[in-house]
Amino acid sequence: MKTNWQKNKKYFLITTFFQWFYVAIGVWVLIWRNYLSWEEIALITSSGVFVSLLLELPSGALADMIGRRRTILLGRLLGIIGFALYSVADSFPLFLLGNIFYHANWAFESGALSALLFDSLKENNQEEKHYQKTESDAFFYATLGMALSSVIGGYLFKIDLHAPYIASAVIAFIAFLTALGLEEPTLDTEKFTLKNYLKQNWDGMKHIFQHPLIRSISIFSILINFVAYAGLWYLYEPRLAEAGFPASWMGWIVAGTYLIRAAGTKLIPYIMKLGDKNIPVALTVMQILGSFLSFWQTKAGAISSVYARKFADGFRKPILSRLQNEQIVSKYRATSLSAISLFENLLISAGGPLIGWAMTKYNVATTLGVMGIVGIVFILPSALIVSKQVAKASR
Repeated sequence: MKTNWQKNKKYFLITTFFQWFYVAIGVWVLIWRNYLSWEEIALITSSGVFVSLLLELPSGALADMIGRRRTILLGRLLGIIGFALYSVADSFPLFLLGNIFYHANWAFESGALSALLFDSLKENNQEEKHYQKTESDAFFYATLGMALSSVIGGYLFKIDLHAPYIASAVIAFIAFLTALGLEEPTLDTEKFTLKNYLKQNWDGMKHIFQHPLIRSISIFSILINFVAYAGLWYLYEPRLAEAGFPASWMGWIVAGTYLIRAAGTKLIPYIMKLGDKNIPVALTVMQILGSFLSFWQTKAGAISSVYARKFADGFRKPILSRLQNEQIVSKYRATSLSAISLFENLLISAGGPLIGWAMTKYNVATTLGVMGIVGIVFILPSALIVSKQVAKASR
């Protein structure tokens, strides 16, 4: 029996909104800096990303074998625990433990929710008409939600240092409840055994490297998302805080970054007109330019750099999701998407201590600016390879 794709589409939008409604997003760095140094913050973040790395592929294989819905719900429970720990954290160990659970939540989420939506639409022959728009709409509304949550967090921060995290724990519970409304699509799968589970992990990882087009898209996604998420996890809020904005402004300024990302999401139909051949290069150039603005070491440089990169983030993730899902087969979709995230997290985790050292030795502004150089040296050549492969496939 086919799933109710309209219901899944509705709950995909709702549950994504609450999953991303992170009340502490605008003031987390202010909370952490009451107890931790820049290097400790970077070390905790990289440790959390490393745990996410370890779970990415196993959780993707689990989603392909026992179901996307069950895997998502397990992740949401881990998220509730993570925010509960943040709510009482006042030392390095507690922040570290909270961050581990927080990233484990996203590891189980990664690939599974997107795969559930795509497969539900595909079995009803609706993927071409609804998948890209639904992903884009979810990203848009979730981004608006993060802007609202940032403002709320700024006000709660004035009441109590940990109040934003207490509110985040409540919202995480709502995210769990809304995920219960999802229906599991029919899976091209095998009976769950340890042998099949290990084989699913291996085959799903191999799948992203076996075909030239899938391989080039996967490598490009890994590289550009490394630079994007290095900024998101380590640098954006510290860049704004380092510029000297008062705490009372941070909630509003960070909210603005999500509003500008929402505006970027609305550009997706226009970016799509560039064609799949030219999109990777366009995404890369926009990210490079945003990074270079950080070398302008003023308040204006902080806002323009973070806002420019967040604007590009608005259309980067939904477009990459479509490119990946269109090429990966259903049997390996969640596993392969998790494999891509695994390699991204490997780079992000390994880069954490280096980023923390650079932030301390130089400053946050210079560290973010250097990401533009990384884009020129590594990402732009990869984008050109994708363009060549797309052109070849379309002949």
